[in-house]
Amino acid sequence: MPLWFNSRVTPNLNPVFAEFDRSRPVVVGVSGGADSLCLLGMLKEAGFWVEAAHLNHQLRPESKSDENHARKIATGIGVSFTAESVDVSGFASEHGLSIEEAARKCRYQFLFKTTRDKKAQAIAVAHTADDQVETILMHLLRGTGLSGLKGMLPLSYLPEFDAEIPLIRPILHLWRSDTEAYCRQNKLEFVVDASNIDQTYFRNKLRHRLIPELETYNPQFKKALLRMSISLQDDHEMLSSLVDLAWEDAVVEQGQGFIAFSSAVLEKSTSGMRRNLFKRTMQKLRPGLRDVDFDVLDLAARSISGKADAQVVSPSRMLDLTGGLYLFKENERTYIAQYEADLPSGNWPQIKDRLTVKSGITDMGNGWQLDIDSVSGDNLLSTAEANEDPFTAWLDADKAVGDLVIRPTQRGDFFQPLGMNGQTVKLSDLFINLKLPKRARAHWPLFMVNNQIAWVMGLRLTHPFRLEASTCQALRIHLKRLP
Repeated sequence: MPLWFNSRVTPNLNPVFAEFDRSRPVVVGVSGGADSLCLLGMLKEAGFWVEAAHLNHQLRPESKSDENHARKIATGIGVSFTAESVDVSGFASEHGLSIEEAARKCRYQFLFKTTRDKKAQAIAVAHTADDQVETILMHLLRGTGLSGLKGMLPLSYLPEFDAEIPLIRPILHLWRSDTEAYCRQNKLEFVVDASNIDQTYFRNKLRHRLIPELETYNPQFKKALLRMSISLQDDHEMLSSLVDLAWEDAVVEQGQGFIAFSSAVLEKSTSGMRRNLFKRTMQKLRPGLRDVDFDVLDLAARSISGKADAQVVSPSRMLDLTGGLYLFKENERTYIAQYEADLPSGNWPQIKDRLTVKSGITDMGNGWQLDIDSVSGDNLLSTAEANEDPFTAWLDADKAVGDLVIRPTQRGDFFQPLGMNGQTVKLSDLFINLKLPKRARAHWPLFMVNNQIAWVMGLRLTHPFRLEASTCQALRIHLKRLP
């Protein structure tokens, strides 16, 4: 053990860190302040292979000096040091972020990149109990649920940066006064960030004004809030296990940019469970979406039960959420999807261009195949009427003579449905009456004979090409979805 360590005053690391391999590197975020130097020293003292990483935010004139100081401390105790410099202010302007959020993004991008480069097992950051109290208060004031009130966890993952590398907070149970005492006892000279007293930042305003005021009501306010967060972490873990079970029951399909639920299962769920399912969905689809507003989740949850605002239950059945996501219902399913997602359409026959067909097999694309054959004989009408497959059509061969074409729907299409004695109706009305999903309508295939609709494929036959009792020659058309 290096001589400069004074183990007599060394506090314990969080127990979660004891499970990590001391022979594999851990990247430690080091600013040069008391918290990060305390973390670095404690991990080094505990025998971990540590790699110090420092990001120069270029926000203060002394930033370079702080970087050099952090390098000096790290290399002085035999720790490898990596540093990068980023124009956080420029990054904030470019991406429309606050300085605080931009600094966070830049810092974690740097730390995760360093961790991958070093082939390290984890990132350790120096969040303390004071940081925890401030974070919970920030969530509370902005409006939060259980996930916000529980605060930060000793071990977590940040999928927006890397879904596999764990983020560890080994000194989350220590107060800032503990880290400063550790540094003084072990002669680790720490720098004080002057921006920490700038009360234009929300966190600093809490730290220097609100928390001292709350302590006049309860001198143990910070400890009480910390105890609450620890209790709620257990409650949140229990709730998460229930959401896991509900997720398995409710989710019927997951794809690139979308997740689909059984509408029936959602309708039987409580509003609270729907909010949790939707929040998890949104964070899966947009890993960078940190805080989802309660009002958005509540509106989405109420839209399932029909207790939402009028515009939510409009015929379009589409609800804008946040972060470029939307919710919509389609038959027996409820989707949450990215606006740019290419939602699967293989469940339906779809066609984008005109396709000339003839007897035999034709590949329609989109995973569908058409088979046309001629059938002769008596009682063909009875055979056709006994057909229960909506994707098989029978046309009178003597009437279906000429150019056979499949094309997508067009604006203003009319047809004469079978069973309506030649009455003409709008194709769009059929789609609405059958509740055909909107996104399936534009490319729904129509079987045409000499530019006249003979079959709205899979949905309706037409009157002009019907079989009659005297029909002895028919075209049997079978539409098949390939495996």
